[in-house]
Amino acid sequence: MFCLILLPKERLTVNYSEFVRSRFKSGEKIAEEMTPKKLGLLSLQIDDLIREGETLDKIKKYGFYNDDKHGCSKWTVPDIADFEGIKLTSEQSSLLHSAVGNVTESIEFLDAVRRHVFDGQPLDEDNVIEELGDLCFYLEAACQSIKMKRADIEEINMAKLFERYKDGYSDQQAQDRA
Repeated sequence: MFCLILLPKERLTVNYSEFVRSRFKSGEKIAEEMTPKKLGLLSLQIDDLIREGETLDKIKKYGFYNDDKHGCSKWTVPDIADFEGIKLTSEQSSLLHSAVGNVTESIEFLDAVRRHVFDGQPLDEDNVIEELGDLCFYLEAACQSIKMKRADIEEINMAKLFERYKDGYSDQQAQDRA
């Protein structure tokens, strides 16, 4: 069961794009605060995620699209007996598919950004647009799986973030919340 949380009336005129812009930490501020150590840590973790994401994408294609060109059917699964009793419902299948799709597409988007930031390549805007479109696709599929409209989820998210960051984003509010 989901409930819709409405923003104060004076905030209802703000669309989601404007709201995100008002609550998303600015790139200028992040660039100002970024240190070589922070960049190094991000780079290492991003590289690990991309490797894991490439494997997950192969398994996604095998599991959801019956594409076995990477030979996943020959891979072994430790403790396969743990999974023999699981029978997915339609809702679980849709949720799992959309969740895995969001992760793999996010990693492909991250890889395009990584190449631009860490490898000094020009931003491949066509690829970024394609990956963002795929993310929108899987996000919409997730919304449909739980029988919610994206606009309603955006409104719930706005209400939560408005409460958390009443006057816009601040590091202090983010740290206090943690």
